[in-house]
Amino acid sequence: MLDSMAVTLKQQKLISHPLRSNIIRLLSTTPMTAKQVADHYNKTTGSIHYHIQQLFINELLEIDHTNSINGIVEKYYRAKATHFHLENEPPTNALIQKVHAVPLTSDDLRRLNDEVSELILKYTNKKADPDQGDQIEHKITFSVEPKIT
Repeated sequence: MLDSMAVTLKQQKLISHPLRSNIIRLLSTTPMTAKQVADHYNKTTGSIHYHIQQLFINELLEIDHTNSINGIVEKYYRAKATHFHLENEPPTNALIQKVHAVPLTSDDLRRLNDEVSELILKYTNKKADPDQGDQIEHKITFSVEPKIT
């Protein structure tokens, strides 16, 4: 499995879906069948199978191995990578460049907001070296979106 993988815009849209992002995260640690993933997330097998097929067809998942039990073939899927970046954009080690859909409770979001605010304040107050003015190449943007049900 790769740590970081270049993806197309279509693949990016697929992994931006919160459930698909969670499936990728789960399958990056342990190969599982669609049924096992469905049981893990307490979802129907049909729904999970659909999402897994979309990820597999679009080359974000691969088959790790298969088992044959009484003539039934079980496919164990695994994620091809743990992090993704758009093709034609060089990968970096910057975690914030990578796509993350992180489900949070209201309390978790409050704590995260406090921690991020402290971190941003640290960098906002940092005095820029005048000799490095031309080297500033990055800007970060954070967004919080309500869960869509």
